[in-house]
Amino acid sequence: GERFVNELDLRSVVAASIQKNCSNYKSDEYEGPPFAWCILSQPAQELFGQPVLSFYKGKLGLFEDCEDVKAVAALIGCKEEVLIKTFEEYSKASALGTCKLTHKDVFPSVLTPESKGLIVARVTPSIHYTMGGLNINPSGEVQERIESIVGSHRHIRGLFAAGEVTGGVHGGNRLGGNSLLECVVFGRIAGERAATVKHPQNVMFPEAKSDDGLAEDKWVPVVLREVRNTDKKYGTNTREIRFNTHGSLQHSGMDIGQFIALRGELDGETLMGYFSPITRPSDEGVIGILARADAKGGPITRLLELSRPGSTFHMCCCGGLRLKFEKELITFRGREVKRIGLLAGGTGIAPMIQIIRAYGHYVRSHPGQLPPFQLNLIYAAEEMHDLAYMKILETVREQIPQQFRFYVILNKPPLGWTEGVGFVERHDIVKHLAYPPTEGDLVVMCGPPVFEMAMRKLLGKLGFSREQYYSYAEGDNVSAHL
Repeated sequence: GERFVNELDLRSVVAASIQKNCSNYKSDEYEGPPFAWCILSQPAQELFGQPVLSFYKGKLGLFEDCEDVKAVAALIGCKEEVLIKTFEEYSKASALGTCKLTHKDVFPSVLTPESKGLIVARVTPSIHYTMGGLNINPSGEVQERIESIVGSHRHIRGLFAAGEVTGGVHGGNRLGGNSLLECVVFGRIAGERAATVKHPQNVMFPEAKSDDGLAEDKWVPVVLREVRNTDKKYGTNTREIRFNTHGSLQHSGMDIGQFIALRGELDGETLMGYFSPITRPSDEGVIGILARADAKGGPITRLLELSRPGSTFHMCCCGGLRLKFEKELITFRGREVKRIGLLAGGTGIAPMIQIIRAYGHYVRSHPGQLPPFQLNLIYAAEEMHDLAYMKILETVREQIPQQFRFYVILNKPPLGWTEGVGFVERHDIVKHLAYPPTEGDLVVMCGPPVFEMAMRKLLGKLGFSREQYYSYAEGDNVSAHL
């Protein structure tokens, strides 16, 4: 006949409290789990809803009628004076708006010793919803944990899930009706995605590897899968944006260093931007890009910020570096590459991320076989807040410290800055990039056209031939947008 918990607390809290404070249900030789008594006054019954109450009381017979407090005491087997005291304390707490015993501060209805027309039911903890455990992506594909240079999950080919078997969809607890909602929403998403498993084409851009420029005229519709705020993961004002390929098992068909053009409409205006994928060409079902979320991301930034999963864009494959990571060697335009230097100016860091990620996987597939520091990056920017993707660079350096290093140069550094200051000079390349030039070198540069022009001249003075470097601005004239 005494209260012991805030009746409106989380299901998990109420269930645990019943198990701790209440006796087991007993009937003849049967002994069930712990249970508590739930008492509803007439105002509470109205709030419960007569249609729902008719189902539980009339059809299932879970509630019993009790005219007053005396009848309730007789039903539950406690002293009447104990139950009257409980009702009085609850009534006082309701008037005050807070209960010192249970810290309840919401009282939807009144219950007093004078209340009439009560109904009573036994309540006990039961398994009626599975919080799940399978990790799914926004396309309903089940994920598995992997060791990777960037990211820690990948989808299990052809396995989809929806509903209570999944975890992490709604956090650590749930609202009523979640199970049906999850089944309907993610069931539909998973079903639509599963239907693409047998897509006739295994590559998104079959013309990507040709040099005739045909791929750049092939615009295809793509569906936005998700937009992730990556301020903490990759750097301030960054977003990871993922698009579904047409088939769940389809890959892009692009080479490392190629970039894509993305276009869409906002308020009747067609907006377009160029981006370097951070997903690898072999990644299935998805093409992911990293984009700036501020004005430096270009006009398409606002469209990306306003778009939601399910929105349709158009994408085409453009030119770019076309670096090939083969089983036993790395090649560029038919020649073997043994050492890679990366020169990034401002937003030109974007295409370097895919190269760095691909090289990290190459290192892991050749343990102990590669000489030290065969991948070096110089990253030049105006100020500290202009630096993007620093955390991903630091993560890669931590994972392969003997193979990758980077050096940052700021034109306007903060107090206490210990790395480069000003512009990229001869001594920076000699010490931090690749020098002296060798037959197996490749220097990749991306940034504002004036930056790349200065870097080409500097590399020429240091003895690098035209075949030993690639300039996005010189090759494609869109590097400022990458």
